Amino acid sequence: MKASTLLIFLAIVRSLAAQQTSVQGTWNTAIVGRDTTLDTFVTEIIPDSVARTYGTNYVLKMSSEYIFGTLIARIVKEEINSFPIGERTSAIGKIFLERPYIEKSLETNLNETETVCNFTGFDCVTFFETSWALATTIKTSYAHSYSDYLKVLTNHRYRNGIRNGFDSRLHYTSDYFYDNTQRGNLKEMTKIIGGKDAKKEKKHINFMTMHPSLYAQMANDPFMFVKMDSVEERINRRGGFYYIPKEDVEDIESGIQTGDLIGITTSVPGIDCSHTGIAIKEKDGRIHFMHASSAIHKVIISQVPLAEYLAGNAKQTGIMIYRPVEPYSKSF
Repeated sequence: MKASTLLIFLAIVRSLAAQQTSVQGTWNTAIVGRDTTLDTFVTEIIPDSVARTYGTNYVLKMSSEYIFGTLIARIVKEEINSFPIGERTSAIGKIFLERPYIEKSLETNLNETETVCNFTGFDCVTFFETSWALATTIKTSYAHSYSDYLKVLTNHRYRNGIRNGFDSRLHYTSDYFYDNTQRGNLKEMTKIIGGKDAKKEKKHINFMTMHPSLYAQMANDPFMFVKMDSVEERINRRGGFYYIPKEDVEDIESGIQTGDLIGITTSVPGIDCSHTGIAIKEKDGRIHFMHASSAIHKVIISQVPLAEYLAGNAKQTGIMIYRPVEPYSKSF
């Protein structure tokens, strides 16, 4: 492309970007977020199906920071920031309804040298994680800055809130919930809500080291394999985790609140949970399940209540319930 043609092309793109004022309606449009300091355009790795090519070899995509700004503007405009933490998390999750499911959405930076952020599509973990992190940032960041959001996201995603390589990421759901509970970010509700129905699962957690070929970071790195083996050993020393069997979920449903984080336990050997999402009370008065669905390929709210949703999958054994803690006085 000639320099003069490129300059004209970029001028058109800048005009398009300047006209973009809201989150709604932008998801299938190629918009570039502008870095005004460098006077350049920054991009983010998202599926090509979400972007549009304007007759060149350049696929234009919205930057995470640009999208973050529009999200914060919408959250404030709709006064979602005034809701309690659970309702904030749920309301923000609803903003992402219909966004595409992206498998292994964090595997764009294999060395974990930065905290990956993607608002344009999610896997089941990054969906609840993003919604919860935004709900936290809106209360903990006076400036509502993108850098503050990344600090919160890092705090939630990594062991002890510190990003230090692939093994520092909280890969197993029970470990994710345990670590964030230990640091005051979450409150364990499984035993409280489940009462006598809550059961302890003592299965051995070792799925990642039993299937290293599924993880690029481990497949060709024996040292990372050893590190992950140590992580799994640490998890197993806790003696298991509590869950509520799926046949008892309807009985305890009244204790679940909108915005509670749900981990769906599984009978698959070596792994604690096969799916995650956010609890949400619908108009029928029942608790439903908001999640990034790999089967339907987008973020949805289950058509049936959570208890019935679980009954439809033979390998799903029950649920863990963890409640986000209001972060007014918390610093990240």
